[in-house]
Amino acid sequence: MRICLVSMMSIPEEYLGPSFDMFRPSFQQVVRPETEVVFKNPKVALRGSIADPDNVYFSLLNRQAMVETFLQAEREGFDAAIVGCFGDPGVREARAVVDMPIFGPGESSMHFACQIGRRFAIIGANMPGQQAQILEQVRAAGLESRLIPNGIRFGGDFVKCWDGWMANPKAAVEDVYEVAKGCVRDGADVIVIGCAGIGPLCSMAGVSKLTIDGQSIPIIDPVTIAIKTAEMAADIKKGMGLPIPARATNYVLPSKEDWKRVRADFGLPV
Repeated sequence: MRICLVSMMSIPEEYLGPSFDMFRPSFQQVVRPETEVVFKNPKVALRGSIADPDNVYFSLLNRQAMVETFLQAEREGFDAAIVGCFGDPGVREARAVVDMPIFGPGESSMHFACQIGRRFAIIGANMPGQQAQILEQVRAAGLESRLIPNGIRFGGDFVKCWDGWMANPKAAVEDVYEVAKGCVRDGADVIVIGCAGIGPLCSMAGVSKLTIDGQSIPIIDPVTIAIKTAEMAADIKKGMGLPIPARATNYVLPSKEDWKRVRADFGLPV
């Protein structure tokens, strides 16, 4: 089986290896030995500031880049794909045109949290606009009732701390621990890391739980859950013929004629 991990930004060639190495601890312990995970860099996507995706227009352009990359992965014969961003950019749109399982870390990890616990909290990347964006994701997934009060929280300044955390992942874990303790006091029995950068750092440090007063609280790396979910969905689709995603209403695949007509209207290759 081959799973495509799509970068949410275009990365310079010299940084591709280190970027993939950051994600590797998220999946190497959970996927089957014969499953190959391949890192794909979008040809055209945001490549500047990490804050660019927070602009709604920039995000619209970037989602198109994600969809085009998913389409290319399907043409190359991948069995499933995920995007390396908690915001799940392009996942919803790609499901309408790509006939393979596609998942995002955000949706996958939140639903998984509800399967293993009663109430969850999300610790996101401390950047402007993240509170509102993550709350929109929770609402879109229909999971507000499972989120603890004030359930989206943040640690240190993401941009200022990132280089230090990359050099020492344990520092990122310590930041997560401090915020997670307050979440647990307020009723969370599962912690979701709301960032596809911080989550892998926790996996790098070998951290998957927090122990408080004899309680064992899962700390979820969302990239781990998304990749394993993609692997599982591809197995089910192959074994049972289950349509994944469901092909109803807006998610019925377009006809070849409609595909060519609409893409031509926007000057896209058909």
